[in-house]
Amino acid sequence: MEPEPNLVISSASQRIVEDGVTFKVDIYKLEGGDGWSLEVVTEDGTSIVWDDLFEDDRAAFAEAIRTIRSEGAVAFANGGSNVIPFRQ
Repeated sequence: MEPEPNLVISSASQRIVEDGVTFKVDIYKLEGGDGWSLEVVTEDGTSIVWDDLFEDDRAAFAEAIRTIRSEGAVAFANGGSNVIPFRQ
C-alpha cells in the first residue's frame, strides 16, 4: 500500500476581513498534484469550495477576493446565490 500524499498548504492562505466580515481563505494541493484548491470558510464555519483547480496559489487567492467583493461580503457569507435552503 502506497503512503497517502502530503497536503501542501500555500503561504497565500490567510484570514481576511472584507466589509467587517472575517473569512479564512485556504489554498492547498496534494504534494505532486496538479493545481491548487480554494476553500473559503465563513465566520460561522460554512465552507465554500471551488470545483475548479487553479494553476497557481496567487490565482486562487485573487479569485477568492474577486468573488467575495463581487457578491458582497455579507451576501457571500450568507451563501450568495449558490445555497439552496432545505425545508424541514
